Amino acid sequence: MNHLCHFLFFACLFSSLTFIAAPASAEAPSSATMVKETAEKAVMVRRESQKLADGWAKEAADFQTEIQSLEQELEAIKWRRKKTATYMKDLEDKMTALKAKERAAHEIRNQLEPFLDQTLQALQDFSLNDLPMLTEMQAPRLRSVTAILNNADANIVQKTRSLLEATTQALEYGYFPEPDEAEIDIDGKLVRVQRLNVGRLALFALSGDARDAWKWHSETGRYEPVPHFARSIQEVIQITERSRLVSLVELPLGPAKECVEEISQ
Repeated sequence: MNHLCHFLFFACLFSSLTFIAAPASAEAPSSATMVKETAEKAVMVRRESQKLADGWAKEAADFQTEIQSLEQELEAIKWRRKKTATYMKDLEDKMTALKAKERAAHEIRNQLEPFLDQTLQALQDFSLNDLPMLTEMQAPRLRSVTAILNNADANIVQKTRSLLEATTQALEYGYFPEPDEAEIDIDGKLVRVQRLNVGRLALFALSGDARDAWKWHSETGRYEPVPHFARSIQEVIQITERSRLVSLVELPLGPAKECVEEISQ
């Protein structure tokens, strides 16, 4: 850029000197005036040249800045394309793995759902043949499990969990005595009693005045009287309700008629 300015300066100076050396058609001005004018023109030319040089320098700097900016943007685009390709490859691998898991889940569901329905049916059949008190206690849970297994929106985990919980609850009923109050049919009459199951071994009923007692007989499907065990049944109910200290209590766990015959003898 400096060489260009020098060249323009000398070109202007040479033109001025040539003009001075040319013959004049009229009176030639004095040498001092011509030198002054030439010098002033040279200075003006140099100023204009400098302005042009400064403008070109600024424009060149702007171009250089823009070039650097575009190069950085290009590098960023290259990095983004490369990273996007990496992400796409990772997503494709994950989609492939998810599809494989989905197929496996469908296979498990197709195999497990029939088993769940069969297990629920077996549990329902077992409950129908259980002690009446336990059948009543299990009924709400079994209805809930049936609704979940028939729900198209429920996943296989929810269905399996609900059935396992119902099965666990049914098993627990066989371990502990559970007293409650209910109305039962005694010889065609509804009687308000306290019921007590001893696991799944026996089911007893005690009248409100604690004078009469009955034992469920599954073979006949009815309550048979065991009045001699009314006091024992009341003691077990009190122990279960924690209103009496734990003690040994004799209860008739065999068929009701056999127990009455043993007491009579």
